[in-house]
Amino acid sequence: MFAPIYAVLMAALPVFIIVVLGVGLRRKNIINNVIDQGITKLLLNVLLPCFILDNILGSKVASDLPKVISLASIGAVIIFASLAITYLASPFLGMGKGEGRRSFAVSAGLQNYGFLAVPLLISLYGDKEIIATLYIHSLGIEIALYTAAVAIFTGKFSLNPKMLLKGPIIAIFVGIFLNVAQLDQYIPESLIKSISMLGATAIPLSLLAVGMSIAEVIPETKYTLKVSLSAVLFRLILLPALIISFAYVLPIDDTVKRVLLVQAAMPAALFPIVLARHYGGKPALVAEVAITTSIVSFITMPLVIVFGSQWLDI
Repeated sequence: MFAPIYAVLMAALPVFIIVVLGVGLRRKNIINNVIDQGITKLLLNVLLPCFILDNILGSKVASDLPKVISLASIGAVIIFASLAITYLASPFLGMGKGEGRRSFAVSAGLQNYGFLAVPLLISLYGDKEIIATLYIHSLGIEIALYTAAVAIFTGKFSLNPKMLLKGPIIAIFVGIFLNVAQLDQYIPESLIKSISMLGATAIPLSLLAVGMSIAEVIPETKYTLKVSLSAVLFRLILLPALIISFAYVLPIDDTVKRVLLVQAAMPAALFPIVLARHYGGKPALVAEVAITTSIVSFITMPLVIVFGSQWLDI
């Protein structure tokens, strides 16, 4: 048992090292706010779209439209269920209306489904097909984010299509279209290589960006035992069990199971901090959930992945 846990820990360690480096660079102002924003824009508009296209173009999963719909639906349903659980449970944790209910529900209910999951999947499985599967699955998460998560903050359930017009999402749709239409084979080799070279820089820069985002919210974070323990309980224990249970009962292949397993092990996402600021939530509470679960996940992540792998027989 110790050997598999150690192997997962060693796969995750580079991820955490680069994130911590990002925290240090931002805290020491080696990378200032202007550069930080520039890196984020570069990632979202160029590097991540290139990384996604590099992994989606020519993949089997992105050429199968029914499977694309199925994967996106699984992603959405899991987030809908997670948000419902955290929202309904929040009052029992002492977070009622005006006391952080909305902020806790969204922050604890949404995992860091992209920046941290991708390098871990690469380290553990090293399969291009699994990255394509992850990003198609993430389409459903994005839809759930901009419907259910926003609805928790605003009280209105709706989807503004403009919210989905982001570089990575557009790249997913373009990649799927080119694959389904069998047009990917006509893309010039020189363009493919350029996309691959740009995409290769996306993962380390993404992890640095995560660290810099954490550093940005550290000053406004106030830690309380109630919120921190609740965040660990739901985001790192109960919801991983829910996601792995989904993977166990659903008729899905091992590649999808591995994606769901790594998703289950992820800490809370950082983006809900933006939502909390925009919709009048409690950014400090969201930051506490994100930072606490990110730190504790260094311990829980290997355990979730190893025990989940055994349960799912993958």
